[in-house]
Amino acid sequence: MNNYAYALIVIGLVNIIFGFYVLIPSRKSQAVRFLALSIIFLGLWGVGLAGFLSSNDVQTALYWSRFHYVASIYIAYFILLFEMSLTQKKKIDFQTVMLLQIPVFLVSLAVVFSDSLIIKDVLLEKSGNVALLNRVGHITYGVVFAVYYLIALMINLKALIKSNGILKNQLTLIFTGFLLTGFLGGTFNLILPILGNYKLIWIGPQFSIIFLGLIFIAIVKYQLFNIRLLAGKVLYVITSASLLYITFRIFLNIHLEIFGERLGWEALIFGIVISILFALLYDKYREFFQEKISTRIINLGYDASKFLDRFTYSLGNIVTEDSVLKELHGIVKETIDPIYFSIIVKRDSAVINKQYTGNKVFDNKRIFEIVNSPLFAKKKSISLGELIGAFNVDDESYKVAYGELITLLERSDLHLLVPVHYEKELIAILILGKRDLNSTMYIEQEIAFLQSLASITGASLARATLYQQVQNFNINLQKDVSEKTKELQRNVEELEDARRKERDMLDIMGHELRTPATIVKLNTDLLGKFVDNNPKSYQKYLDRIKNSIENEIRLIDTLLSSAKLEGKKIELNRERLSLPEQIETVLHGYEYQIKQKGLRVMVDLEDDMKDVYADKVRVVEIIDNLLSNAIKYTDEGSIIMKAEDTDDYVKVSIIDSGKGIPEKEIPRLGTKFHRIENYITGESNFNIVRPGGTGLGLYVVYALIEMMGGKIWVHSQVGKGTTFSFTLPVYKGQGVRIPSVDEKNLFEKFGLKK
Repeated sequence: MNNYAYALIVIGLVNIIFGFYVLIPSRKSQAVRFLALSIIFLGLWGVGLAGFLSSNDVQTALYWSRFHYVASIYIAYFILLFEMSLTQKKKIDFQTVMLLQIPVFLVSLAVVFSDSLIIKDVLLEKSGNVALLNRVGHITYGVVFAVYYLIALMINLKALIKSNGILKNQLTLIFTGFLLTGFLGGTFNLILPILGNYKLIWIGPQFSIIFLGLIFIAIVKYQLFNIRLLAGKVLYVITSASLLYITFRIFLNIHLEIFGERLGWEALIFGIVISILFALLYDKYREFFQEKISTRIINLGYDASKFLDRFTYSLGNIVTEDSVLKELHGIVKETIDPIYFSIIVKRDSAVINKQYTGNKVFDNKRIFEIVNSPLFAKKKSISLGELIGAFNVDDESYKVAYGELITLLERSDLHLLVPVHYEKELIAILILGKRDLNSTMYIEQEIAFLQSLASITGASLARATLYQQVQNFNINLQKDVSEKTKELQRNVEELEDARRKERDMLDIMGHELRTPATIVKLNTDLLGKFVDNNPKSYQKYLDRIKNSIENEIRLIDTLLSSAKLEGKKIELNRERLSLPEQIETVLHGYEYQIKQKGLRVMVDLEDDMKDVYADKVRVVEIIDNLLSNAIKYTDEGSIIMKAEDTDDYVKVSIIDSGKGIPEKEIPRLGTKFHRIENYITGESNFNIVRPGGTGLGLYVVYALIEMMGGKIWVHSQVGKGTTFSFTLPVYKGQGVRIPSVDEKNLFEKFGLKK
């Protein structure tokens, strides 16, 4: 076997080993499978050429010749499939794979089973074996190979022009490797044999080293397919095997020079010494590999389990979210120490980016939404290199989010995302930038370490959230208890005030009901004694009796209305109503009191005033209460009753020049049992309930006006008088309820019975 054959075997085996190392752990990625198969067939091509060049009989050489021709045509086939699956970011369907295989399969059949179409015969020569080719068949073979190879290069170039960032670097290395290997290999193995030069075919496979080297750089430096750890293992196996073989050859040659073929004690002692020297040499090699290569490609360079144990132990004493995240950052900085590190955290509906190392501006909320989508639901980590290199997306609906995530990461120079889940819910994401200034890569063990940290962090964050919720609950509970206590105190005070007012009201009602009855009895007695002696004076006593009875009716009417309002049983019989008539009716009932106090009463009503839509009995009750108060609290001066209309309402104002109402009391008017100046100071500074008024009149007035769709307001100034104004809706043809016969009873209309 000549040196050319040895070189081809070494190159071929390196390709085959590397191809299988890539293929076995990456079977789920179609692009990686096609790349691995193209590398394996590169190796088979080299091994086939070595077998052809080293064969000593024609038939064996012919078999090896056909073997390396079939291997080389399948190189172009798998490279085309690799480029298609890589750049299209989707799996190539089975029909396309089989359709592209038809020309390759037909050419392979011609190579293997025909003695004349492509390879006609083989000549064995000392300078190197030569295959006799059918010129037309060989050109056809070359055209098929060239078409597939050129299409693959064009696909790669098109994607390269449109790409940027890491993807551009990856595609540049792949394109360069394919271009150089294809051009040089095609020159020596296709073009020159057609021209009659078959002696240099051994050179073509040597250029696969260029392709392998560039692919290795793309894997190690630019994270192609996220198989950096695999590349490190391949490098370790190849360098170890090479060292072992070279050392063995050197020591074997030394042994042969000194001892020849003899095996004695001298040779045995020499062998033991050589073995010790080899062990020391290999140990130094392992140290070098561990320090210079393994820590950057294969191993972490630190004991991950110790850091995980320390992190777990530290979290046992931490109960807040910020403390958990700070502890996590400390572990990451002490071990991996990336150029940039932040943690996206979900808090209720908000998404917050807590930056610990470096400072970047990016759409953290959108990144969280994409990572939380079904596209990445089962991913324990997401690397930019993986996304760009080999992550296949078949669903069209996910392509937009997939491309958007790549853009977001590249724009901000982010290279690794590690989701943090708790009970299948995404609660945080670890965001890492470059590994260091010279590399964007994170090896598989680093990613596995980060995934373990994320798993521990998920449970700790959930516990911290629960702790915070408990704390907030306690704070809110204390606040609620405090507020409820204050509210209870207010309610107790209000209840006590209501009970006091109720007692006062009973005292007042007793007085109010007793006084008219006493007056009636007294005047009846006087009328009986003096009617015969002085017939003309009986009218004075009759007026007193009438006034007392009317006051008694008003009081009872107010009490009944209040009770109905309280029980929400009051009924309104709305009808078309003339306000001037009702005002006149009420005024007529107070002629005696007005005359007795010497007050001036003026009525200011617009001509042709619009009618209102209201309950007649209740309107009389409202005006009666307001006029009664005006008379009661005006010792001298005047009372003005004024009415005016607008498009929708009639406004009535009762203006007096009496005592007035303090400003602080105005908001409380209309409250049940509320009375202004509820007490007067008697002898010995004791507070005595002020007689007169129940505190129910304005309560009834406010409620009735509101029920009939009106409003009431007050303007008052102490010592200058008070103005009560209210509105009622204008009659515009609303439905009128016709009173029943029973309701015509005047006593019932005034609310004295149901």
